[in-house]
Parts: sequence; structure tokens; C-alpha cells
Amino acid sequence: MNFSLEKTEHYSLLKTALTTIDQPQAEELTKMVQTHVAENICPYLILNFESVESCNAGAVREMISMGNFLAENNGMLIISNPHDQFTRLFDKAEIVFVPSDIEAIDYVFMDQIEKQFLSEEGDEE
Repeated sequence: MNFSLEKTEHYSLLKTALTTIDQPQAEELTKMVQTHVAENICPYLILNFESVESCNAGAVREMISMGNFLAENNGMLIISNPHDQFTRLFDKAEIVFVPSDIEAIDYVFMDQIEKQFLSEEGDEE
């Protein structure tokens, strides 16, 4: 897959130059995400969709599955720079859409702070 990956302790940011994502490419991405989670690399993935113009039905199903997998592992899939048609395609999925990578990173930190706060609040009871 034609992409660049930036890893930090809080998130992974994947940027691709692909204009179309099909099911095999989405499956490759899902395997990478599952490996990251298995190796205790942060379960937050920011996927920059700036160049992506289309996804086939298999890729959409795979991405929805990936969003669910990350949510089950205390993380999330965030798609940044999406074209409007993607927000409708993934409407009921465990996927967050934001206009830029900066906002996606902010979203990750806010989610982590909220989870930490809720965890500490639960410890006090």
C-alpha cells in the first residue's frame, strides 16, 4: 500500500496517496492495525483521506470493522480530511470524521483525557 506512517505513543497517523481504496488494501490496513494493538502500540489510528476519492463496498465494510475493533480495544479510528461522501458511507460506524490532522490529534488527546478522568472518578467510588 502506498502510504506513510507516523507513530507516537498516543496515536498513529497514516497518510496515503491512493485515490481509491479497495477491499484488499483495507484488509492490509486492518492487519497492520491488529498487529499494532497486539503489540500494545496505541489503538488510535488517524487515517488521512485527503487523496481518497472512492472506496468500494468491501473496503467500507472492512473500515467499519476496523473502527469497531479499535473501539473494542479502547481506541478509535479517526478519518481526517474526508470528502463529503465518506461521512454518509460510514454514518453509523464507530468512526470519527474531522476536517484536519491537527483536529484529529486534538480529538485523540481529548478522548484520552476523558477516559482517564472517568477511570479516576470510578476509582473514587
